Amino acid sequence: MPFEFKYQSLDDVKADAAVLGLDLPFSADLSCLAKPICVKGDNITLKNAVAIHPMEGFDSTPNGAPSELTRRRYLRFANSDAGLYWFEAVAISHESRSNARQLWINRDNVDEYKKLVDELHRITDGAPVICQLTHSGRFSRPENLPAPIIAYHNPILNRPFNIPAEHKVVTDEYLDTLVPQYVEAAKLAYEAGFDGVDIKACHRYLLSELLSAFTREGKYGGSFENRTRLYRDIIAAVKAELGNKLIVATRLGVHDAIGYPYGFCDDREKPENFAPDEAIRLIDDIHKLGVNLINITMGTPYFNPHVNRPYCKGGYEPPEHPLVGVARMLDGAALLTKEFPDITFIGTGYTFLRQFAPYLAAGAVGSGMISAAGFGRMAFAYDGFAKDLMAGEMKPNKCCVTCGKCTELMRAYTTTGCPVRDSEVYAPIYKAACANK
Repeated sequence: MPFEFKYQSLDDVKADAAVLGLDLPFSADLSCLAKPICVKGDNITLKNAVAIHPMEGFDSTPNGAPSELTRRRYLRFANSDAGLYWFEAVAISHESRSNARQLWINRDNVDEYKKLVDELHRITDGAPVICQLTHSGRFSRPENLPAPIIAYHNPILNRPFNIPAEHKVVTDEYLDTLVPQYVEAAKLAYEAGFDGVDIKACHRYLLSELLSAFTREGKYGGSFENRTRLYRDIIAAVKAELGNKLIVATRLGVHDAIGYPYGFCDDREKPENFAPDEAIRLIDDIHKLGVNLINITMGTPYFNPHVNRPYCKGGYEPPEHPLVGVARMLDGAALLTKEFPDITFIGTGYTFLRQFAPYLAAGAVGSGMISAAGFGRMAFAYDGFAKDLMAGEMKPNKCCVTCGKCTELMRAYTTTGCPVRDSEVYAPIYKAACANK
């Protein structure tokens, strides 16, 4: 059964958390959310502690450039007055796109990106914009037909995506070619005016999948050194090429919740539990390479969205109360923040709480559990949310209701947004693509 959001007050949320044995850090003092944050090691300052997560709209032009609908989306985001804009996944090549309308930066369209980034900088008074660079790996569908590029055979993920046992695993030689591709994409992002790039390694896209390639042979599988090799090599190469001209950040999936030997940082006895040792080791490695800004996430929306997007309604009934998922992400990020006090960490897991999210975000930021609170689904739904969040004036009738409709649109490989709160644009798209399925 879907979870019914019955909370009428923050006390109701606290009571549920107490019953579940969860220690969620609520605070009524929201002032910490409006304070600027200096990203140590990089020459940027966030004007406040609210970030917008990378949320894909799948609304590019045929050659991967931002469309007018893309522009509309980002102008709505800019209207929120957040401190950091983490631009959505941008493919490094045609074959690495997860959708025929996924953004893809290339020489022919870099000027279109520059127009949008310049506009965002102008509207937000120079707020940093990070370009998330991605290779979709097993989720590649550049022509809206499955074209998976897999790092190894994972029976847990092969099954729901109909990947046969004879499907070829990507070669080491192919993976070698990705380093210069990421470097070229990063150079284009710099030319387009982005403040930084995110070497995306989460949600089981290619670099994320390699982190758990325990069963893969060769230099990119087996040992920790091998499984993290390509990720580290890409970061090092981008830093070597661009130096301090461009921030190198990452959105890192620190826990897959799939189970050993197919998940990264999964407890071997209880896969739903975060086992942080390798995440700590990896973060230490990339920090030494110059990564000072990390967006923390868990799970994958393709397989276990309840882990990274606790919801009221989705494709299946989750095996846990949504607040358990919220607490897992907060506690995991807090552990890493404590371990690496010089890194600026962006946390997630707040949107589920709707109008009560500001108090959880303030508690986490104010107590030092995280540097800044990030919002994804809420940004889709709530035009201008960060202003209301920092003021403690979030309106229930504008909040994301975690109904899963944006995820349904993503899975239908069509343009994605909020059919509930931004209904003029997205309700007709949802009705055409999903309503009768």
